[in-house]
Amino acid sequence: MIEYSKQISEKWDLSHELADLLCTAYEKGESPYYLAEYDRLVSAHLDISVIWEVYEHFGAMEELAVRRKRVANAYKKIGKLTPALEKRISHVTDPHVLDDILIPLRPNPQSKGQKAAKKGIDALANLIAAQTEETATLEELAAPYIDKDPSFETVDDVIQAVKDLLAERFAHDDTVRTMAREFLHEDGFFEIIPKTTKDEKYGKYVGKFFPMDEFSSEELLRFFIAEDKKAIKKLKLDVQFFRITELFRQHFIENPDSTSFDCICEVINDMWTRLLHPAIEEDAKENIRARAEAWAVKEIMTGLSKEFEREQDAPSVFVVDMSAKKDFVIAAVSASGELLGVTTERKPGDGRSYLTERLRQFFNRHRPTHILSLESGADIPENFIKQATNYLGDLEVIKIKAPDSKTDPCKSDYMKQREFAILDDRTKALYGLAITYLRPVSLISRLGASYYNVHPLQELLPEEKFLAVAERIIEHARLLEGVSIKDIVDSPIAKWKVLPKDMVAEIKAHDTAGPIDSKNSLMKVKGMTETAFRNIAGFVLIPNAENCIDRSTAHPDWFPFLEQAVNELTISHETIVTSPEVLQSCRINDALQRAYLQNKLIPQLQVAQRYLSVASQKAKKRIKLADLKEGTVISGKVTNITQFGVFVNINAVCDGLIHISQLADDYVEAPNEIVSVGDRIDVRVIKVDTKKRRISLSMKNMGPRIKKGPKSVPTKGQLNNLAEHFKNR
Repeated sequence: MIEYSKQISEKWDLSHELADLLCTAYEKGESPYYLAEYDRLVSAHLDISVIWEVYEHFGAMEELAVRRKRVANAYKKIGKLTPALEKRISHVTDPHVLDDILIPLRPNPQSKGQKAAKKGIDALANLIAAQTEETATLEELAAPYIDKDPSFETVDDVIQAVKDLLAERFAHDDTVRTMAREFLHEDGFFEIIPKTTKDEKYGKYVGKFFPMDEFSSEELLRFFIAEDKKAIKKLKLDVQFFRITELFRQHFIENPDSTSFDCICEVINDMWTRLLHPAIEEDAKENIRARAEAWAVKEIMTGLSKEFEREQDAPSVFVVDMSAKKDFVIAAVSASGELLGVTTERKPGDGRSYLTERLRQFFNRHRPTHILSLESGADIPENFIKQATNYLGDLEVIKIKAPDSKTDPCKSDYMKQREFAILDDRTKALYGLAITYLRPVSLISRLGASYYNVHPLQELLPEEKFLAVAERIIEHARLLEGVSIKDIVDSPIAKWKVLPKDMVAEIKAHDTAGPIDSKNSLMKVKGMTETAFRNIAGFVLIPNAENCIDRSTAHPDWFPFLEQAVNELTISHETIVTSPEVLQSCRINDALQRAYLQNKLIPQLQVAQRYLSVASQKAKKRIKLADLKEGTVISGKVTNITQFGVFVNINAVCDGLIHISQLADDYVEAPNEIVSVGDRIDVRVIKVDTKKRRISLSMKNMGPRIKKGPKSVPTKGQLNNLAEHFKNR
């Protein structure tokens, strides 16, 4: 792919270094997700939507390479593959241009030109195309061909046959076709032709011509779709006739004084109107539509990414069905479309409260902000709404119109999965109603695009392409959260082509046989390649790893830097996870590296905070005193505070002691000024006495420390006295 580097650089306005990197990465099979998150150069300059755009271009070029080979073999087979033609074929990057080169090898026997060629007028056609100055007129040159074919009854019949033959020859000239496409792109205009002039929506365009840049990409896509659906008769792309024919005359006419000058001009006019324009127009419209769709994809990716992020933090909703006489059903659904829970409650008698203890627990568990119900269903009693509002705070009650059969999520294949089989029809209907209201991005790739819209431009893309965009957003978000080594089979990673065949199964088998305890241990998996490891090692995390950095989505490429930070800042690995901002204190001269640290590495380390409470296999065993090395920085938990110091559990056979003189670099009056029981702190082992079973620890010279605020809180009486003091002043 390196041969496309210059093209990539120009098309996406990238540096040559970055273009080369993308070409090489694609050849190696590296994932766009890896490049967007872990390659410092790419992540600093490119959004993932652009990376996908470039990768799709590479995919198109791969398909084109196969077609180029077929075209070259076709010419080679008939002995017409010259070195110049072979070189030209190898450099083609537009499939339409490749089709142009192939046209002479697949003539249409039913075309006017091919039929004329069979009538024996090649010599006359060649003479006219040569544009020589003859003493005889064109009619006199054509006269000898009369009656050579039953259709040649007059001179005009012969001349028309020659024109048909030459028009096809001219139209098949691949250089001319390329010129025509470029001219159409640069100087073309659109004409919207409605079905009738009385068309309310499109009739206003009759007789008007619009330069291509007068329409936005969105407007163009809507016109293309209208043409597809036959809402308009045609979206015509054309150029000024006299300008395009003048261009062709400059190309074809070599001798304006030749006998055949007028004939050649007529051939050019016919060639453009009858043969070239219809073909080139479709090619040009295809390219214009592709560019407009690329714009729409970028807009949709940006919009859906923001909406997906909003969904993750948005509160849940309740859907209530009060239609039964004796009971009512409530379903809790998250903003991302997950069915959180369902409860069925008996309706209370007159004057009794709806809020049973079980329903209170259900409310507390899910804390909704909206209550939904079917517009045509039973009303929710005011008493229920009042009690729920008093208990939960402000609640918005919304009536939802039932979806029709075509847009009802309950009719989708997604709802036919095993996990929904246990739900009764009543619960399914509530869940479908919630999805209709929420329209979650998280479900769209599994549910399908026909049930609801999640973006204004959704309908402008083919459904398959739109769903692919949505799936990329969901996969990217899932990868940023990290993929547990236990869940790798069901993760997006399992679909990556960078992994060797059956590699995912090998990873699972290796972890089952002897648990993978670190990211770097992935290299021990049978068949693991360096490229595969590089691509997956960042996203894969080990929830119970001994080193808490392995529980994050930080890439092993950064582990040496993090180890250096541990030593430079004299902090533990746990502190790097709990307070990764301390890394900003490290000396980093490279601007690119510092930007990556701020924008990528810190969020990646924060992922591990979810797994800090998970005990590792080795952590269950107490550290022997003999194994403790003086000078080691380790994390521990404060278990007791005395006047002379602080006791800390460092997972050794006994607690260590920080003498009051070792609590800080400055003078400390009381230990509780520095720490509280239960605090996680970093300490340095300064002495181990195995005979007396004593561990001496220190917090001196421990580098940057996150300030936790005052340790003591004033009593209510103290605050009252202080208020009274200022009141009497």
